[in-house]
Amino acid sequence: MRWKLPRTFSWLTIALGVILLVASFVRLYNLGGSLLFQGDQGRDAMIVARIFKEADLVFIGPVTSVGNMYLGPLYYYFMLPWLWLSYPSPLGPAYGVAILGIVTVWLMYRLGRELIGVKASLIATSLFAVSAVVVQYSRFSWNPNPAPFVSIIMMWATYRAWQKSGWYWIIVATCLAGLMQLHYLALLSGGGAGLIWLWQQFTLFKEKNWSQLRTAWLGTLLGGLVVLLSLTPLMLFDSRHNWLNVKAFQKLFTEEQSFKVTNTQPWTARVADTVKEMHGRSLHIFWEVPLGQSRERNTILLIASLLIWARVMTNLKLGPTSKSKTVSSTAPTLAGLIVISSFALTGVLGTAVYDHTVFDHYIAYLFPVTFWVYGVALGWLWSKPVGKVATIAFVAYFLSYNLPRLPLRSNGWTIYDMERVSQNVLKVVKPGESYGIVLLSESKDLYGQNYRYFLSTSDHPALSPEQVNTADALVIINEEKAVTDPEAIRSLPIWEITTFPATGSPLVYWNGSEPDLLVLRR
Repeated sequence: MRWKLPRTFSWLTIALGVILLVASFVRLYNLGGSLLFQGDQGRDAMIVARIFKEADLVFIGPVTSVGNMYLGPLYYYFMLPWLWLSYPSPLGPAYGVAILGIVTVWLMYRLGRELIGVKASLIATSLFAVSAVVVQYSRFSWNPNPAPFVSIIMMWATYRAWQKSGWYWIIVATCLAGLMQLHYLALLSGGGAGLIWLWQQFTLFKEKNWSQLRTAWLGTLLGGLVVLLSLTPLMLFDSRHNWLNVKAFQKLFTEEQSFKVTNTQPWTARVADTVKEMHGRSLHIFWEVPLGQSRERNTILLIASLLIWARVMTNLKLGPTSKSKTVSSTAPTLAGLIVISSFALTGVLGTAVYDHTVFDHYIAYLFPVTFWVYGVALGWLWSKPVGKVATIAFVAYFLSYNLPRLPLRSNGWTIYDMERVSQNVLKVVKPGESYGIVLLSESKDLYGQNYRYFLSTSDHPALSPEQVNTADALVIINEEKAVTDPEAIRSLPIWEITTFPATGSPLVYWNGSEPDLLVLRR
């Protein structure tokens, strides 16, 4: 007798459940022991803690590494309930990011199946769930980390705005506003949606479908208002600070030569450099993130995936916009593939024009695109007799590369160690004594924002870096231990140390394997 599942279940439901369980495990296991908590995380946690402790609302977010511009404050307010729940532990926002990462895995399938079909979406979700880089950015608190969650919704809403109703442009614009506050390079997603919007306007004009055209315009107008409203806090800050952000944007595009379109080369050379760079950026986005660097191998895989993608697209048909439906099926939809291609194209072209190094977190919003491409390619290969062997071989190699790199093990230096050292700092300063701190570390975070966060949760916090010369004492946390002689440390060419008017011999606390503490007093 053949065993049958209850009607409320299916093999697809069970497969998705297993994927989500695995995704949950690799995002939540040993989160405290492996948590990345560096200067950026310490700074953000102190800012967010002041919001609920002192009702100190913020209108700007973190500063960018290129251009010295400020993002919007959206991520700080995402952190707010999570840090409030876990305070004084900084683990809350990390759990918030991890839970959002699990939801993102579910969205990869739930929304992706409308774009690329059930089978391809399930394959893509499986690989996305255990990708080492994707998991890494789901296990600590940082403003770019929620980008995949937002971009999935944005691509799905773009598809629906094109194929179902122009009101979905409001959701598209809302997602764009969110991505702008997570990382400015994610603005490239607006180009992907913009290409679809332009095509929709052209086809609706051609079909003389005035009703849907009016809806699309109204949805676009309301979406534009959402974007403007999202910029209000940042503009209020700018208006009170001599338009700092506006000037930084202008400088980025005109003076710093951050983009090939603004450098001093002839335009033919700029175009040639951009086309050449598109190859490298494509390798980075589609193959280096999931499988590491290997230019020859990744070039072959890129060509193969493009050929399969083109083959799948040529076998599909796109119906008139006014009559198309958004119904999940086992096969990809041509409209879905076009939307994904649009976001991929603008992402590759935009990063190719960008003249600085592109790190993985810059392109986090494109992680879903990468794995949806994998899903479509592997789904097509699986339908071919010889392709099954290739699919199994690829998945085996993918797992052998990613599983050992999952960031599940405890770090050599954890947040619990940082908290203990912070307690030692409180022991070496006198009651009521004002003090500043300097951190000697491989992270080069002289201000020691991660230690400063733990000190800020006590009754005796450290002074801000700007107040160090008014302090009674300066505590040097020697985490790196590249220099161990007290006088040599005292003579390091670090402004906070050399200008501190210390008198007498420094007070030294040697802590064995832990950071040494050097105390200078006036």
